[in-house]
Amino acid sequence: MPKTELLPGVTTTECPPQVTCDARAAIRKARRRVYVRDGIQLGLVAAVDYLFFHWPQSHIPFLERGSSLLFLQGMNALIVADLWLTRALPKWRARRIASTWAPTERKKFRR
Repeated sequence: MPKTELLPGVTTTECPPQVTCDARAAIRKARRRVYVRDGIQLGLVAAVDYLFFHWPQSHIPFLERGSSLLFLQGMNALIVADLWLTRALPKWRARRIASTWAPTERKKFRR
């Protein structure tokens, strides 16, 4: 059921909508920065793991070597969970808010 009139007497062919703000470039730039930051963070985690596993005397001062390795694995899991949740929670919130929108507006979040 297309509606060609915006207001009585005004149609889209006579008055096409104009883009007032194009945020694609800003979004692309922000995503690049996030990927670089996540890459650096994961690189630091990998470097710490490499040094910790290949240096036999390394341990956390209040733990023995085996317990230190388990602690390190737990911290790695928490870091990866944090990276994932910082991306997933905003998407979940946006989908929850979008559930009140019209079906055409909801399609933006169904990726």
